[in-house]
Amino acid sequence: MRFFYRLKGKLFRKIVNIADRIDIWFNNKFNVNLKQKALEVAQDKIPLSHLDKTIGSHLKIKTGEKNGN
Repeated sequence: MRFFYRLKGKLFRKIVNIADRIDIWFNNKFNVNLKQKALEVAQDKIPLSHLDKTIGSHLKIKTGEKNGN
């Protein structure tokens, strides 16, 4: 079982290294940071209602309401 976990960890590390190399090559070739773009797209798809329930409730704010009213 220990061998399996070690192999799994090495495989994961290899995949991450390949992904990083592709990202660096793409950044150098086209001057676009793919990881940043993917993160921005994922953040843009989060609905405001979800943010109101999570972050907004802890900060005691609502994005749909104006301040002072």
